[in-house]
Amino acid sequence: MKPADGPASSSASHPAPGGSQNGLGCGHSTTPGDNGATTGRGASPPPPSGADDGSSGEPVGAPEFTVGWAQSQGNRPYQDDRCVEFTLPLPTGGAALVWAVADGHHQHHVSELVCEELEDTLRAAVAEQAELEAALRVTIKRLDDTVFARHNQGLLATGGTTLIVHVLTATHVYTANVGDCKSVLSSRGACIELNTCHNPIVPSERERFQAVGIYCSADHIGGSDINVCRTLGDYDLGMPLKGRDAEGRQLGPLISEPEICCVPLDELSEFVITASDGLWDYYSPESSVLSDTRRQMRRLEEDPQAVAEWLLEQALVHQRRTLHSGTPGDNITIMVVRLRPLPPLPRASASRLNLQSRGSGELISPKLADLPEGMQSLSDMHGLELTPEQRQQQMSRQASQQEALLRQASRSSSQGGLRPQSQCGSQPTLDQHAAAEADQ
Repeated sequence: MKPADGPASSSASHPAPGGSQNGLGCGHSTTPGDNGATTGRGASPPPPSGADDGSSGEPVGAPEFTVGWAQSQGNRPYQDDRCVEFTLPLPTGGAALVWAVADGHHQHHVSELVCEELEDTLRAAVAEQAELEAALRVTIKRLDDTVFARHNQGLLATGGTTLIVHVLTATHVYTANVGDCKSVLSSRGACIELNTCHNPIVPSERERFQAVGIYCSADHIGGSDINVCRTLGDYDLGMPLKGRDAEGRQLGPLISEPEICCVPLDELSEFVITASDGLWDYYSPESSVLSDTRRQMRRLEEDPQAVAEWLLEQALVHQRRTLHSGTPGDNITIMVVRLRPLPPLPRASASRLNLQSRGSGELISPKLADLPEGMQSLSDMHGLELTPEQRQQQMSRQASQQEALLRQASRSSSQGGLRPQSQCGSQPTLDQHAAAEADQ
């Protein structure tokens, strides 16, 4: 992957590509092309279950987590996506994991600025607000204020970004979303969507533009070259799309108001996939992405870094299948956050799976269980010397199958169909028996 144009983003630390970082101080902001993993836990061990200092609804403690991330330019000559993750001290005395994906457009400068400023801005908001939902709302507003101030100073000539931010505590995952990035939570394999994408296809989003006379189709907003209804930045588009009045209040239908939600975690919560639209636009539906990822996670020893890289490869394959030759795809950023180990697979049941086990532990059909060792099907018994017991079992099966064929042929004959099999002068072969057994 080629590095994106412009300076690389910076933060507290930069894990090496493909590397890992353990414990505290795991904050990072990605440079284009970086992939990596983080494993850690918050600052303080959790107290007995349900303990709380009374200052908020969150118990003292910290979640356990493992994070992997991967990025690709997606056949574009630049990378405008950025992502970041860090630990956040909470007023309760515990800590939370924060991760975010910013999908920039019209260059990377706004997405990079937002990810660089997110940690300090959120820390300040959490210190001021009693609830995490309120702190997230304040954080998004202040980030957009920062972008607007840079635009007014001439430091940002163009550009904007979508943004999805997650705060993972010991008991909940909070989401603040602006735009069309998306996250899903695996709850014992069930797909739980953690946010709604703000695209023109959503009626409530489209109506906001149509109410002020701006044409808005499923994939285009009039007067712009973007197809998302909420962003940070984009003040270069001007009114009637986006602007501010003399007192700094936002104007226009292209708003920066975040959607905030909170989902409780339980023993079924397994992992979260967060990604830019470069994944979801080409690899869908979300439930299929999650179930495919869950199966692959078992094969990859539940390593979220390996899973993120695998998922990135799948997204690129789907992009190439969807787009015409020579058409650029989209930047892709994927983050996988593992919350707890997947449950063990259920033990095979002979009654449930209709299988029996040989001495070697191999599971086979009970209809083949009496074959001599090394025989895989009834057709393998041609020319084989059978024991009296095996011969009796074979003759019994043939008799019952012959009776079934005669009954079926009799019914067909009574309805004007073919004559009974016994009158056709042919007998079923062992291969036909094997096929009939397989059908049964």
